[in-house]
Amino acid sequence: MCSDISDDPSSADFDDDDIPWADPQIRKDYEAALGRLILAHNDVDRFLTMLIECILRDLGDQKELEKLTLGLFARRLDNLRMLKGIRPELRLDGVDVDELEELNRLRNIVAHGHFEQNPFQGDYELISNNKTHKEFSVERLNEITKRLDDAGDQIKPQVYFWDMEVEPSEPERG
Repeated sequence: MCSDISDDPSSADFDDDDIPWADPQIRKDYEAALGRLILAHNDVDRFLTMLIECILRDLGDQKELEKLTLGLFARRLDNLRMLKGIRPELRLDGVDVDELEELNRLRNIVAHGHFEQNPFQGDYELISNNKTHKEFSVERLNEITKRLDDAGDQIKPQVYFWDMEVEPSEPERG
């Protein structure tokens, strides 16, 4: 038979149902939103590298330039910015490098921030590099994810259709 929980507050088994605990769904919703954001960023990250690879193929696959596809996301963004400047005719106008830079900054805050939740009221903050951030609600994470998805939608067609050029058909010879 199970023993009864003690009514003595000094007891380790004391349970007071009058203590208002935060809904655990708050953290679960945050985790789900953060996961969606990370997946969206990873998608953009992958296609950023693929886009740089396409540009390098267009430049003749020079071995010395292979390192432009390596390194941190921010470094590859700088490499893309440089390639856009060198070859403006490469149809990269739809890729907003400044927006990608900002999205990467936001992603780093939430990906590396410690989620600190008040166990009673449920409010939370992120602690990242000894700085506290209270502005990353689930709604904000979803908005950042949407921006990442939109950025990815600008990069993906560039990769998919890089080599596709319509050549004029030759007249039939009779």
